[in-house]
Amino acid sequence: MVVVGALAGLGLGLASAPYIKTLLYQVKSTDWSMLALPSMVILATTLVAALPAMIRAVHIDPVRTLRVE
Repeated sequence: MVVVGALAGLGLGLASAPYIKTLLYQVKSTDWSMLALPSMVILATTLVAALPAMIRAVHIDPVRTLRVE
């Protein structure tokens, strides 16, 4: 879901590039480093936020969980 959102944001950013070109100073509106950096930060933040839940899920014994239910 995050990847889809990041790709949609990247697409919208590229689509709006001609409109915000006048607001930028000495930076191209299609500079890939400026477009990729926020996407990478969002993806890294999502991974860090999901990591504790993933670690807990790996340590759960499925047989024990099924017996409790």
